[in-house]
Order: sequence, then structure tokens, then C-alpha cells
Amino acid sequence: MGSETSTIQSLKAVDAWIDVINSNINGGVRTAFKSSRLKFGGSNVNIGRAGNATSLPLQIPETGLMTSNTVIDFSQGAITASTENTHLAVQGSGFFVVVDPTSAASASTGSVTLAAATSKVYLTRDGEFRTNQNGFLVNSSGYYLVSATIATANPPTLTAANMRLVYNNIDQTAVAGATGANAVRLTDFVANTFGSLAATGAAYTSAPAAGTQAIVKVTLGAQSLQYSQFGSTVFDFSYPTGNTSISMSVGTTADATILNKSLEASNASMTQSVPELSLAQKLFSALTKVLQITQTNTDAVLNLIR
Repeated sequence: MGSETSTIQSLKAVDAWIDVINSNINGGVRTAFKSSRLKFGGSNVNIGRAGNATSLPLQIPETGLMTSNTVIDFSQGAITASTENTHLAVQGSGFFVVVDPTSAASASTGSVTLAAATSKVYLTRDGEFRTNQNGFLVNSSGYYLVSATIATANPPTLTAANMRLVYNNIDQTAVAGATGANAVRLTDFVANTFGSLAATGAAYTSAPAAGTQAIVKVTLGAQSLQYSQFGSTVFDFSYPTGNTSISMSVGTTADATILNKSLEASNASMTQSVPELSLAQKLFSALTKVLQITQTNTDAVLNLIR
């Protein structure tokens, strides 16, 4: 029975491995997808006899596999060209910050309000943004792209007073009334500097505080980022309570460059995933055969008893 239990446990672990590989293969066509790797652990070892001066120990390693954890590969994906001005890519480390629509204090001026009870803030490298009806950049889920104002802390602290929505001033040069008055221009966002923002005229009069940047950098604990309800390309860092395993700070041009009319491709490797999938399927078949043999032997013993 112990052998059967161990084999079934191994089958579950290999099945999880196959799921991860399939996810990597499917993610190969997704913007800014980051591949994952499953780490295995073992079950209990069996030490039949301790070693001494005259003999080696009798030790039987783990007879079964267990899933331990997954590791995300945050390495840079290839940068591909796009024809859209609102498509952005991060060259280097760093993440875009997106906030939920209810955190936009004004859907016209571009300011942000973070309410601890309701606001949702996420990190992403998927720069496939579009322009909404008010001229601001949003992702496919309608979350607003914002300039980053974050205090280096553990957990990280966001400063809403200096966060700004990003206004598409490339495709929409004319600004009606107060629209975008508190926003940052897309051209300034791409340059990752807002030092001249206050001097651009009545349309953009509210400059973010010094130190504000277009991206944030996860300085420690990137593996503690969790997938969000929007999928595996949008990461949750547990705002507003924070995650004590993660440290973040504003990213500078030394950390990363924002590229306009560009998108980051997936870093999943087909040449690695396909052989892995073949190996995992063979291992699953072998474990299934082991289970069948064990059950056959058990049946034979029971028949002898009868």
C-alpha cells in the first residue's frame, strides 16, 4: 500500500509538471509572458542502518516525487516592433504600474486616489495598452497605466498624491478644457522623466514629486509576486497590506528603458519545453506501468490467500 501511495503521489507531481510545461508552451504567443519551472521535492527517506567504521549505511532515497514550488523566469523577452504609439516595452528590469478604474479620482484630469479598502494596484510587463475615451492609457482589462511613486519599504508604500494617469499626447495633441491637466504625457512617460512637466502649458500643470518614475523595480523578492485574477502576466503584490517578502523602489533609466511602438515577447522557449514535455509524458507512462504491476502483484497475493 505504501508503494501504491508513493506512486500515485508521483503521478500527481508529474501531472503538475505537465501542466506547467503546457502553460509555458501556450504562453509562447503571449505578450511579456514569463515562463515557469516546477521544482520537485521528495517524500520521506528510509534509513535502514546507520553507518559505522566497518560498513556503509543502508539508506533508501525517496520513492516518490512531490511538488515543492514554482520559480518564475523574469529574464528579458525579445522586443518586437509595433505600429501603435500606445504599445510600450520595458527593456531591462522593471514593471509598469496599473490601477483599477475606481482609483482614478477623476476620469478627466488624470489624478489618482488610492483607497485602502477598495483600490487594486498591480505590476505588469505587458505593454499592450490602448487609449480610452478620455485619452488615457489602459490595458485590456480597463486598468489605468500610471506613473510610479513608491517608497522603498518592506512592505512597499505607494503615494497616491503624486501618482498620475498617462495621457496619450501623441495621437491626441489637442486637449479640451481640463482634460489631462493632472496627467503625465505619454512622451514624458516614455522618456521616464517628468522634470519639465510643469512647464508644458495649461494642459499639464501638475508635476509629480521629485523621484517619480514611469516604472517600479522589484529590488528583492520577485519570486513572491503572485499571479492576479487577470492572469499570469499581471502580478499582485498584495496592496494595500503589502508583502513583507517583497521590496520595491522607483525604477530609473539606469534600470530600464521604455520603448515606444514596441512590445516584449514571451521568454518561453519551445526548444526547451517540447523535449521536457516528451520526458514528462514518458515518466508518467512509466509510473502508470509501475502502479499497474503493483496492483497485479497485490491481486496475486490475495488470490493465494483465498
